[in-house]
Amino acid sequence: MTGSKITSLTSEQMRRARAQGQSGTDWERVRRTVLQDAQAVEETQAIAVLIERKRGRPVQGEPKTAISLRVPDSVLAAFKATGPGWQSRMTDALGDWVRTRHPA
Repeated sequence: MTGSKITSLTSEQMRRARAQGQSGTDWERVRRTVLQDAQAVEETQAIAVLIERKRGRPVQGEPKTAISLRVPDSVLAAFKATGPGWQSRMTDALGDWVRTRHPA
């Protein structure tokens, strides 16, 4: 890298420089370089979208709403007996019922 310069500073020296508003980065050069390359701007934005922190689980398919539903113990036991994923199977069964009773 022609013209590059690596400087080693102690953490105390870095804190002092930062407090005085000094930066070892030539931000103007960085901005000029990015503006000259239109593709770099698009790539930077694409990367920002990918690494944007999102909270919670990603929504898959149709959004869901949490409700409280009272069902007979025997129905609940039958679904739980099918093993892990019983809630999804119960949702699928309810969806099948809706599709067979209410044509789109």
